[in-house]
Amino acid sequence: MELVFLLICGGLAVIASLLVIFARSTLHSALWMVLSFFMVAIIYVLLHAQFLAMLQIIVYAGAIMMFIVYAIMMLNLRQERDSKVMGRVSKVVGVAALLVLFLELMLVGLGHSLTAMQGPITDILVATHGRVAVISNFLFADYLLPFEVASILLTAGVVGAVVLSKRVK
Repeated sequence: MELVFLLICGGLAVIASLLVIFARSTLHSALWMVLSFFMVAIIYVLLHAQFLAMLQIIVYAGAIMMFIVYAIMMLNLRQERDSKVMGRVSKVVGVAALLVLFLELMLVGLGHSLTAMQGPITDILVATHGRVAVISNFLFADYLLPFEVASILLTAGVVGAVVLSKRVK
C-alpha cells in the first residue's frame, strides 16, 4: 500500500514539476512548484524521513517559495510575447533534458529494488541518539564539505539573481 502512495505522489510531483516548466504565468509556475515541494515532502514521510519532510515544508514550501512569490510581485515580471521562437526552443531543450534524465534514472533503477538500502544509520543508532542528532552528526561531520559547497552555490545564486534583476536606467 505504501508503494502505491509512493508512486502516486511521485507521479504528482513529476506532473507538478512539468507544469512549473510549461506554465505561462510566472506566478502560476511558482504555485505549481509549491505543490511539487509538498509532494516531495509526502514522499519523505512515506520513506520514514519525517525530519526531511518537515524541513522540506518549512524551508522550501514555506520560506523560499514565499520569497520567490514576493520577488515576482515586486519585480512585476511580465511575459514577453515577442519571444515565442525562443520559448519553443527552450521547451524542446527542456523535454530533451527530461528524456535524458529519465533514461539515466531507468539505467540506475534496473539494478536496484525500491526498498531502502541499509547504511551507516541503523535503527539502533537512531533509537540511542535520536534521528535529528544522527542526521546532524553525518551532515556536519562526514559531509561537511558538500554541505559548505552547497551553501556557497546557493549564496552565489542569490547574488546572481540580484545582479540580474537590477535594471539599467
